[in-house]
Amino acid sequence: MAKAVSAETGAAPRPRPAMHREIHEAPERIARLLEREAGPLARALAPLRRERPGMIFVAGRGTSHHAAIYGHYLFQRFLGIPVSGAALSLFTLYPAPAAGGMKGALAIGLSQSGESSDVLRAMRAARRLGAYTVAVTNQVGSSLARAAHHTVALHARRERAVAATKTYSAQLVAITMICRALGGDLPERQVAALPEAMGAALAQEEAVAEVVGYYRYAARCLCLARGFNYATVRETALKLMETCYLGAVGMSAADFLHGPVAFVDPATPVVLFAPAGPTYPFMLRLARRLGRQNVDVLTFTNREEIAAASKLAIRCPIATPEPLSPIPLATLGQLFACRLALVRGLNPDAPRRLTKVTRTL
Repeated sequence: MAKAVSAETGAAPRPRPAMHREIHEAPERIARLLEREAGPLARALAPLRRERPGMIFVAGRGTSHHAAIYGHYLFQRFLGIPVSGAALSLFTLYPAPAAGGMKGALAIGLSQSGESSDVLRAMRAARRLGAYTVAVTNQVGSSLARAAHHTVALHARRERAVAATKTYSAQLVAITMICRALGGDLPERQVAALPEAMGAALAQEEAVAEVVGYYRYAARCLCLARGFNYATVRETALKLMETCYLGAVGMSAADFLHGPVAFVDPATPVVLFAPAGPTYPFMLRLARRLGRQNVDVLTFTNREEIAAASKLAIRCPIATPEPLSPIPLATLGQLFACRLALVRGLNPDAPRRLTKVTRTL
């Protein structure tokens, strides 16, 4: 049987990279996560819903750290509970004295593999000090799962690409499930609609493919957002660094104005994530200001006004409320990184010097 060939080159078309396939698998995997884990999680956290913990402790490294950042915003906004991010080196390189401040707390460990050594050590310490521990992982037989009182399995199936995509999206959804299980006012219908919202993001892939060529030779960029999508820009910048070898930094758009705004020039594109919501007016003013200053702005948004104020824009017609918008918007960031890597002639599945599981102490 003759092989299909590319009309442009006459060569057999390249197979889709695993990263691309896994981005597209995410909505189905998220639906399975919601179906399988919501009930057991609600039962496990019922005592903490009745008597809320005085603190939530979250531990993650790399991509999982960005999911933890999302938890900071979600838990404090919808539960009013202070959140502490684990300074993991204090559990490994500079062991802090054991203290009783974790008694009655909820400790959440995020690791796709469940084998991140520093996250595991932090969770074991939290449990020893009296916290109720929840593991969020894709490996139910992992060390992290065995160390925790309860495990939220991500149901993402095997992830072959080094860059985490569907597992990151699943971690974000797991965070929303924990928030709901503790009594956070996130309506079930909004959470249940997340796979559909991710599908709407995936439907913009052609638009993403059309813009990535503009950044084929970019050496650096900044990714900016505020609020809940601070996690999104941190994660998108990481994806651009690891798959495209692009010097990317994700930061708060407010912090950007406190110094880094001096760094940008016409050769430094700025990527904005600006959904409708309380942060939108600020992001619109920023897009207009950067446009007047001849800065190259690409905006991912569901609002027309800021799209018109940007040099390039990906319009994603989602009605997802801003607190849940990092989930479909992360999908757009993943598509952008994957497509840009391919345009730059790189293999997004196998970034140089990286392996799928990273153990740090």
